[in-house]
Formats: sequence, structure tokens, C-alpha cells
Amino acid sequence: MNRLSKARHRNAQTVPLSATAKKFVKESVDRKWQAWYETFDETHSPQQRQEWYSQAATAYRWARPQYPPAMVDSVITQANLRANSSLLEIGCGPGIATAAFAAKGFSIVGVEPSLAACKLAHKSCGYSDRISIVNSTFENYPLPANKFDAVLAATSFHWVAPAVACQKSAAALAPGGSLILLWATPPQPSVELGDYLQPIYNRYDLAELGEQQCKTQAYYQGNFEAFAQRINQSGLFQPASVALEQHSSTYSIEKYLALLSTLSPYIDLDPTVQDNLLTELEQALAERLETGAFEATHWFAVQVSTLLCPGPSA
Repeated sequence: MNRLSKARHRNAQTVPLSATAKKFVKESVDRKWQAWYETFDETHSPQQRQEWYSQAATAYRWARPQYPPAMVDSVITQANLRANSSLLEIGCGPGIATAAFAAKGFSIVGVEPSLAACKLAHKSCGYSDRISIVNSTFENYPLPANKFDAVLAATSFHWVAPAVACQKSAAALAPGGSLILLWATPPQPSVELGDYLQPIYNRYDLAELGEQQCKTQAYYQGNFEAFAQRINQSGLFQPASVALEQHSSTYSIEKYLALLSTLSPYIDLDPTVQDNLLTELEQALAERLETGAFEATHWFAVQVSTLLCPGPSA
């Protein structure tokens, strides 16, 4: 039985927020989720942290955006990678970026805390002997004696403890190596479609979560530049800027709901609440979308930072 067949109608009245109120809500929600990520290690058990994406690993592999081939090629050029280069990937997940770089012939060690995602990453890369997937957090991963030509973090750098992220990345690199940050934002509906769905979130006392549906390019630019600033001010890497580009992808209702199930605010919901919420969203989208799909906006970003020599030891 799918979500749509289980859906129930509810009546609700909503009062539009003023522009000032919307700005206040947005800033409050942004601070809340920033604090959530920063305190994740303190508020979740080691097992919870390790298995966070396990239930959503398959959906993650299917519904999250694929990094554009042109962006991957640009990164390879910026980082001066060669056919025999070696990469260490932080939080490789189910292997979305791993597979893209593995196809270029590089040797890759992917570090991933979710065992389910590790298995998918192996499969995504065709079980190549050039690819090793290690079931561990980056913080607990013992760096090998051999240095890497690049450290890659594809939409994962925000999960690493700030005290560890830059220092350990630099320690893993050979002289002249690069720290590569790739970012892929969750595809999102139009503001009009987001407003249409907002009453559903309100009924579940999840108004803040609904407000997160439609973010601006400026919002993401600010987030990515904050990480760039952290790297640039670490004293370990040459200063580098962030390149951001906007994309559009067609998402079916099924794929969009799968996407939502991979986002941390949804994973953090009570399972029954999550299921009921997604069921109602499915019904509303089915009633709204004649084709059963919509154009979703999302952004990719990249930053390539070259190690200052000599690098630190772990």
C-alpha cells in the first residue's frame, strides 16, 4: 500500500506571515539547524551517529543529485590530479562522488560510518580493486603512512568535528595536495509549490521544517563561504574561493519524497510522524501536479584548496 492510498484529508486554516516575520522565522530556523549539526555528537549515541543514513542509504543513492561531469573534470584540473593519483574521501556515503572519480581511474579510500552506505558505495564503483571503502568516521580513521594527492568531501564536510576537519585533512595530504569540497544542495520546489505544501507541515507542528523547503542561492552561498573561511583561516591551505552554479532537475513525486527521507530533519522525526507527513505530502502533490512531476531547483558548489607546505602531522 503506497502513501497515497493511506492519505487522509484534514481541514486547516493558515495565516500568511509578513515579510518581517518570515525573515525572523528563517533566521531562527537556520540557527537551530546549525546548532543541531554542531551538537550532533553530543546529542546522539555512537550507534545513532554511525547508522544515521543507513535506513535511507538506497534512497540517498537514487534521489540525491549527481555531480555534473563538467564540474568533476574542472576539479581534477584545479587539483592537478593525474591518472595514478590517490584520493581520501570523507563520508563517501553510497558512493555518488566516489563513482564519478573512480571512473577517472583514481585510487580512492572512502571513509563512511554507515555500513549500509559502505556496501552501496562498493557496488556503485563496480567493486574495483582500486577502491577501498572503510566503515569508520573520519575522526576515528587512522591515517596511513602513505599520503594522498587529494582529500575529497562531497556534501560531508559539515559532519566532521571542526577541530578535526582541517587539521586531519591537511595531515592526510602529500606536499602540494588539495582539499576538495563539493556541495550538492537538496533539489527544492518553487516558492509557489512550497507555499501550497506549507499547511501540511503546520498541521504537524512542523512549520519550521516547511519553511526550509525553499532556500535562496544567497543562503547557500553564505553557508559554503563560511566553510571556505574556516579553511582559508586555518593556516594550512592556500586561500580559495567557492564557485556556485544553479541547476534544474525534473523530480517525480516518488523521487522527491525519497529525497526528503534522506534529509536529516526528516530522519530525526518520529517514524510514524515522518510516514504520515510524507503520505500527506504525496497526496497534496498528486492533486496539484498534473504530470506527477515538477522542476526542482538546486545548486552545486566547489572549492579546491591547495596544502601549504609543510603540512601538519596527525
